[in-house]
Amino acid sequence: MIIYFMMFLLMPACYLLLSHAVELQKRTDQNKILKVLSFPFGLLVPVALFITLLVCSMVAWLKSTCGDVSFSIIVLQLTSPIKGTDSGVINSIIKTGIIPPLLVTLTISIVYLIMVRVLYNLEDLPVKKVPAWTKICLEIILLIALVGTIQVQGTKVGMWEYIKSVQEKTDFYEKYYVNPAKTKLDFPSQKRNLIYIFMESMESSYADQEDGGIMDDNYIPNLTKLAKENINFSDKADGKLGGPTCLEATAYTVGGMVAQTAAINLKLHNSGSMFGNFLPNLTTMGDILNKEGYQQVFLCGSEGDFAGRDTYFTSHKDFHIEDYNAAKKEGFIAPDYKVFWGHEDEILYKRAKKQLEQLSSSDKPFNLTMLTVDTHFPRGYKCRLCKDKYNRQYANVIACADQQVYDFVEWIKKQDFYKNTTIVIAGDHTTMVDTSDPIWGNLNNNYKRTVYNTIINADCTYKENVTENRDFSTMDMFPTTLAALGVQIDGNRLGLGTNLFSGQKTLPEKLGRGYINQELKKNDKEYNGFY
Repeated sequence: MIIYFMMFLLMPACYLLLSHAVELQKRTDQNKILKVLSFPFGLLVPVALFITLLVCSMVAWLKSTCGDVSFSIIVLQLTSPIKGTDSGVINSIIKTGIIPPLLVTLTISIVYLIMVRVLYNLEDLPVKKVPAWTKICLEIILLIALVGTIQVQGTKVGMWEYIKSVQEKTDFYEKYYVNPAKTKLDFPSQKRNLIYIFMESMESSYADQEDGGIMDDNYIPNLTKLAKENINFSDKADGKLGGPTCLEATAYTVGGMVAQTAAINLKLHNSGSMFGNFLPNLTTMGDILNKEGYQQVFLCGSEGDFAGRDTYFTSHKDFHIEDYNAAKKEGFIAPDYKVFWGHEDEILYKRAKKQLEQLSSSDKPFNLTMLTVDTHFPRGYKCRLCKDKYNRQYANVIACADQQVYDFVEWIKKQDFYKNTTIVIAGDHTTMVDTSDPIWGNLNNNYKRTVYNTIINADCTYKENVTENRDFSTMDMFPTTLAALGVQIDGNRLGLGTNLFSGQKTLPEKLGRGYINQELKKNDKEYNGFY
């Protein structure tokens, strides 16, 4: 808003100075060169002004709503189809990102026209009579402002750093990537079922400070309980809740899911394959379980084709997609029913129970991978189950999600198939922080935000000390999940991930997250072989 105010004041002032400086010139014949240079004035000036203000406004919206997301994520989301996107997000962009610069541009333009009419006392369209030098100078000023704005705002969102990085080459994947297709994997004779629950934006920060989070109250008491009673890999000690961090291009839903099921990051220039054949030469957890005869279902309450999620799971491998559209076809919701991103998690868990009853009736092992949505940024969706315990909507939504997933786990424990089933609960990524929400009042630079994780009913042996004081990423969940199913992994590494149960050092522990993130941005020949 400060930028808007300054532009509002400076534009008429610049016009006055320039107009009077060339007062005599308006009485002379216009030079042909000046006419040519000033010709685009009527279009160039308002467009350049609008774009300048729009860039500032959109960066401000991005920072306040999503926090410090990487530039690769920004561009991937901008180039992805908006089908299935929550209308609240779109409305927020329009109201706070587009309308303000549009109104300021119109206001400045009207003020400009009024001032020209007063100065020259013209009755016809005033722009036609404005001196050429005035037009040219205003065009130059706006172009300089536009270029300067793009330079400054581009730096804020990491655009220039990213452009520089992608032009550089690296052999990081060649050095550190372990191809699952070439790794010996020994499954137990009785293969275990897997239920993998991706909880939208769920992070350890939502616990209270005593339990390892940053909140005054523990918004996730049940998830904290599950983590303490089962397995929680933590970056902290003394039994405090913690988890993995998100490396470059994994801190959004599809990137987070790829990281946890394939142990790679999703590079921007490969995003086009998300809507055709999703990285066909990549071997993922779905590919491995499919080869071992697993039935596989991907269940979500939003549209499955958003950001290519359905393509990923059908490409890797033969997942049955149960999304929002499937819920309508199967009669779980009315044909015209839609809230938030599709339907709420209350319905998702009902559908999950039915899926598990069907899957468990077969002799084949199963993998039910599901994604919740109610806790999506910026405020989440408050369903009928949510209580008004806190004075912040997002806090109530998080607490509600915490209760629902706990009740779902308790239901699973009562089923016959539970004894041979491993449950993994993990956030798909850390929350895209809305800094205007008071819920983040205790957040500071000294606190490392991590993704929530717990593994229930794992079938493996490990030393207790391997679960604490770990520096790891969501990529390590891939081999760790297979190990939790009782799979013996030769070398204990898959993709860029490490089996945490083994106690071996992860790549972040060996190389440092800063170095890894820089390398993951670069052009990698080995990675390019995935598509």
